Amino acid sequence: MIDHALVIAPAAALVFHLKQAFWLCAWPMMIGFVTIIGYQALSRIAMTGTTKWPVVLGVGSLVSMGSLFGWMMMVRSASMIPFYGFGFGLASAMMSRVYAITMPVHPRLKLRIIRVIWRGDKQGIERLQQALRARV
Repeated sequence: MIDHALVIAPAAALVFHLKQAFWLCAWPMMIGFVTIIGYQALSRIAMTGTTKWPVVLGVGSLVSMGSLFGWMMMVRSASMIPFYGFGFGLASAMMSRVYAITMPVHPRLKLRIIRVIWRGDKQGIERLQQALRARV
């Protein structure tokens, strides 16, 4: 039975609906996105041929566990599946635009940083090809 005399604060209702939107819409999208990024990274790491097998095993295990976690969270409601698919498709489309991922050493920090070279970046592709030719 609904009690119409019950007054709910607008801030509480807003927080409730924001949480609901996050868990039903944004969360499945993020899990789908992270899943495909993980699988793409795993395939690129494995294809280098220079990565040690324990690293490939560890990354593969983490990516598979993340994917299974995403599906486990999806069991709550079938309405979450399209959002998971949207995140998965968005990451697939984004990763199809990546030409290469490099890890140059930062000159000041002396740390390796991730650098993405996109397919439309002609100068970046040329610099990468020159660097690869210089190594041979």
